[in-house]
Amino acid sequence: MKKLSILIATIALLSGISVQASETANTETNAKPAFTMKRHPNKEMVRQKFEQRLNLTEKQKKKAKTIHEKGMEQMKPIMEQSGEIRKNMKALKDDKNLDETLKKEQMNKYIEELKSLDKKARDIRKENSKEFEKILNKKQKEELSKIKSEGRANFEKHHPPRPPFNMFGAPDFWNKKPLFTPPAIE
Repeated sequence: MKKLSILIATIALLSGISVQASETANTETNAKPAFTMKRHPNKEMVRQKFEQRLNLTEKQKKKAKTIHEKGMEQMKPIMEQSGEIRKNMKALKDDKNLDETLKKEQMNKYIEELKSLDKKARDIRKENSKEFEKILNKKQKEELSKIKSEGRANFEKHHPPRPPFNMFGAPDFWNKKPLFTPPAIE
């Protein structure tokens, strides 16, 4: 009996040590950076396909790369500010000591700041898109519009359209028949 309990304790100790050792080895070898902006696993492959489909020359590829890098540099501070605002919003939401009216006021300020940053980001993207289209010839522009329409169709296939927001502000809201009428109680 004593030998059996020693054997069980030894097995448990060894398995605990091996599990701990394997966990430490996994964390050391598979250490990932805290934040990466990698959205698409095959980003390089997608870029190459795009370049092939548009039949870009080497000169156009270099110009496109500089346009992209310039856009990324312009977007970087906007994304950092946006991240900070989101962190502040989360902290504000989790704060139990603050008055609800003050919370709402501060949250509205943060939302307005986010809207402003979003507008800046959209403007930068539009400007970069226009710059990119300037380096294309007529045939490439036609192909780009085909790519955009295919992307839009693919998006719409996987994302159903939102219903129109026709609530209390619309004049015909009160005059519409309900979509469902409950059965009469007899």
